[in-house]
Amino acid sequence: MLGIIEDFKELRQHLGSLIDKSGYRNAYIADKVGMPASNFSQKKKRGNWSPEEMERVLAVIDNPELEDLFLLEIVKERDRGDTITYDQFRKEMGWS
Repeated sequence: MLGIIEDFKELRQHLGSLIDKSGYRNAYIADKVGMPASNFSQKKKRGNWSPEEMERVLAVIDNPELEDLFLLEIVKERDRGDTITYDQFRKEMGWS
């Protein structure tokens, strides 16, 4: 359950960069979501989107490529901790 909240926070934080990568102009998206362009620009800059605003923006810009970019951002920011190579893992497991 906490993972869902973390993913929501990540999406909210990165929505501005997803908008940039979508290829749509801010004015176009603002018009489609029914928001003045100046308000849209400020929300994009500050990242203070409401869940409803996020939903409307994502309905306009959503595509598989942007979803992949978002998931990549999540992976980059999550702490992966210590890792080992496959060869080290095999050695620790006693496999030859």
